[in-house]
Amino acid sequence: MENKLDAFVEALLDGNQGKALKIVKDLRESHSRLDVYMQLVTPAMYQIGRLWEENRITVADEHLATGVCDFVLSQTEYDLVNTEKNDAQPKAMFFSVQDEWHQLGIRMVSILFKEKGWNVRYLNANLPLDHALNNAKVWKPEVIGMSLALAHRIPEIPDYITAFEKLPSKPKVLIGGRVMSSYDYTTLVSPNTKVIVDLYELDDWLETIKKNRRDGFDAQSNTTSIH
Repeated sequence: MENKLDAFVEALLDGNQGKALKIVKDLRESHSRLDVYMQLVTPAMYQIGRLWEENRITVADEHLATGVCDFVLSQTEYDLVNTEKNDAQPKAMFFSVQDEWHQLGIRMVSILFKEKGWNVRYLNANLPLDHALNNAKVWKPEVIGMSLALAHRIPEIPDYITAFEKLPSKPKVLIGGRVMSSYDYTTLVSPNTKVIVDLYELDDWLETIKKNRRDGFDAQSNTTSIH
């Protein structure tokens, strides 16, 4: 898949939705959704981020690439769309924290949950805590996943965790984002909070949850950690 990475990055930066989508569709014929996300989409966006940090592309270029990538992700989700809601499906909601506009990572997480048969609410980027909390109170998801990419957002995380863990429904809290792989967050999170660094490990956790459900357990009782 590495030989497609440069072409994919070029298509994103050119704003070429058709070319970017064709690359992904061709790969999906022989690769899983998860592999495409981990081996193509994620490294492509990291590469674009580095180009921006090195002033080799502009903010406008980065925004254009992000928009095209978001379009491509929406197409990879298309076959998972179902007009019928199944009340037996476990619920999960996902968003990026307030003032955090990076949302592609958490969107990929939400799509992978949907692929595993979860009823998913993806609430996009820049969601203030009070709005996220109100939604969780009404909808009662079993899992709440949130994302942040910038280190200076980290001090806000304990407030989100504390608020969610006070909910009567006792959801499992997931935290992900690019910054998660750079620091040790053990002092910021509780035993019921999972730090997501890698989508492959997330996939393993989801498979464990699926097995536990068959065996009579639930997401809240599972204590498997991902670091």
